[in-house]
Amino acid sequence: MLASSERHRRTASRRGALMSDEHEHPSTLMVETPEAVAFSYQLAGVGSRGAAIVIDTVLVGLIVLVEGGVAALLATLAEALGATVATPWVLAAFVAAAFVTYWGYFLFGEVVRGGRTPGKRRLGIRVVRDDGGPVRFTDSVIRNVLRIVDMLPGYYAVGIVAALLSKSGKRLGDMAAGTVVVRDPGEFALPDPKTLLRPEHALVSEYLERRPQLTPGARWQVAVELLSLYGEEPQPGWDEPVLAGRLADLAGLRGRIDAEHSSG
Repeated sequence: MLASSERHRRTASRRGALMSDEHEHPSTLMVETPEAVAFSYQLAGVGSRGAAIVIDTVLVGLIVLVEGGVAALLATLAEALGATVATPWVLAAFVAAAFVTYWGYFLFGEVVRGGRTPGKRRLGIRVVRDDGGPVRFTDSVIRNVLRIVDMLPGYYAVGIVAALLSKSGKRLGDMAAGTVVVRDPGEFALPDPKTLLRPEHALVSEYLERRPQLTPGARWQVAVELLSLYGEEPQPGWDEPVLAGRLADLAGLRGRIDAEHSSG
C-alpha cells in the first residue's frame, strides 16, 4: 500500500514538473492531432526569423537584379535595331517577372518546399499551420499579402512588435493565415492518419507518451514486446533509445522522438 502511494506521489510529482516546465518555457507549442497524437514544436525566435528574411530578401533581390540586367540588355538591343516600340514591352515584362519572382519565391518555399524558404532552411526554421500540418496555398497567400503590412513603416517594425506581443511569436500574416514559424529538427511531417488506425500504432503512441515515466528496465521490456508485433527483434548493440526510435519509425511517429531530442 505504501509502495503504491509512493509510486502515485512520484508520478504526480513528474506530471507537476512537466506542467511547470511547459509554463516556464512558453516557446514550446503543443499540437494534438484528431487521432490524439501529441507533438511539440519549439517556436522560432524573432532573431532567427529576422536573419532568415534577410537571406531571402537578398536572394530575391539578386534574382530581380539579374532580370533587370536582362531587361536592360534587351531594351538596348531593341533600340540598336531601331525597334524602340519594344522598349515599353520589355519594361512591362521586367515588372511582371519581378512580381512573379517575389511572390513565387515565398509561395514555392512555403507550399512546395515544406514551409522552408532558402532563408528559413539555412536558419533551421519553417512555417506550419497551427494544427501542425503543412502550409496550404491559400495560407501562404494570406500570410504573404499581409507581409506588406508587417513590413511597415520599415524593417518589419509592425511584424516584430506583433511577434513580441503574441504568445506564439506570430506576425500579423501568421495570425490571419493560422500559421506559426517553428524550429525545424529535420525532415518532419505529421504521420498519415490512415497509418494510425492500426492497433500496434496506437500502442506505440501510448508507449512513447508514457516512456518518460517508466524505469529503464520497463522501457526496454515494453519496447521489445511492441517490436515483436511488427515481426522484428532488437539488433545487437541496440539500446533502449534506438529501440524507441525504431518503433517510432514503424508507427510513423518519428517526429515525436525528434521533438523530444530537440527540446531535451
